[in-house]
Amino acid sequence: MKKLIQLLEANIQISSLSCASVKVDSDSSGDKVNENLLKDICTAAKNAQVRVTITTAVSGHRETASSGNPSRHPSGNAVDISLVNDIPVKTVSNRDNVDNFVNQLVILGYTKNSESGNPKSVLTFGFKDHDDHVHISNNEQSASTTGNPATTATTVKTDTDSVEDSPGSRIMNSLIGNTFGPLLGLNENRVNREISKIRNLLK
Repeated sequence: MKKLIQLLEANIQISSLSCASVKVDSDSSGDKVNENLLKDICTAAKNAQVRVTITTAVSGHRETASSGNPSRHPSGNAVDISLVNDIPVKTVSNRDNVDNFVNQLVILGYTKNSESGNPKSVLTFGFKDHDDHVHISNNEQSASTTGNPATTATTVKTDTDSVEDSPGSRIMNSLIGNTFGPLLGLNENRVNREISKIRNLLK
């Protein structure tokens, strides 16, 4: 139980990240985000030799994706980057820098343009409603290791940035939430936001 509570409180304030390659908008600087997600973004930016700006994390993002499924933003497991080298992602002349940054995330094990069912994901050009920013999410609580681009660069498209949404997963999420929510004193919304961390603990 103690370990579970620690996992739920593992997010850190973005402003505490010490990385010259990552900036944060003032609107998001007080948000608490998955520390390993931030470390991966820092590593990818350094390797791509770019400077990225996190423009949205928890604050200002809706709790559900366009499909109605829970978004990864409210739990601190996702951020959006709209600027690379202080230039908007959507700027055509900046495309190479953005692609290079995304490719470095893929090397770290992030699946490209498919989030559902993937603990680590990066959504970018070619994914619906993501041509003006890079959405990066990570549900894991362990540090990333260098992955194999040949096996991690999946490009299957879905229409939402959501958590696992198969019927079986929804049933399991409900069972886990009903069991652990009351024990931890968490309301239904908090359980829904933290369900991935609870599932990871039970693996």
